[in-house]
Amino acid sequence: MPKLIDHESRREEIAAAAWRVIVREGVGGASVRTVAAEAGLSVGSLRHVFASQSQLLSFAMQLVIDRAGDRVRELPSRESPLESAEGIARELLPLDEERRLEMEVYLAVFSAAGSDRSLQETKVDAWKRVRTACHLIIDRTVGNGSSDPTQRTAQAEWTTQTAQTERTARFETEVTLLHAVIDGLASHLVWQPAELSTEDARRALVDHLQQMQARLRAD
Repeated sequence: MPKLIDHESRREEIAAAAWRVIVREGVGGASVRTVAAEAGLSVGSLRHVFASQSQLLSFAMQLVIDRAGDRVRELPSRESPLESAEGIARELLPLDEERRLEMEVYLAVFSAAGSDRSLQETKVDAWKRVRTACHLIIDRTVGNGSSDPTQRTAQAEWTTQTAQTERTARFETEVTLLHAVIDGLASHLVWQPAELSTEDARRALVDHLQQMQARLRAD
């Protein structure tokens, strides 16, 4: 009986090989041939899974986001909304070797998408998924899970359409700010690690979340 192949595991193994090549040689060096050699496969075997370099790079980026999402779903319950929000946000930053490798690949492929139209859809999807995570972080900070009865009362009083619109606009502004903070800290940790330690990045993140919580709860 021929050996059955777990195609999803094979795709992830190839993507992991692509990550190593991208970090070592850049996106331009991650050809089907070089990634096949890194994965210990023939070019034909790799093309059976990924027909082109663009397909391979697209999956490599998607896998970064999928793994971050898996870690977020596995996070234990936290005692406070702020701790819960921080736990999610930290999964989007390269604070250890595993997440640093993922972020190096993410930034490299994201940049390459500017000149490769076939990667545009993947780039937009990745951006949207990070922004969705920012929505979740803010919900955890000041929305669902808030134990402050005064806050719940204040939220219930937003009954007019004008008030709801204004609050939604402020919420979306905070999402944009948080997205920018996470992207900025992540890029600095990857590109300028000597200038920003992981502990400094964590403190900056917590400080931003605390200020964000205060602003939104004051509304």
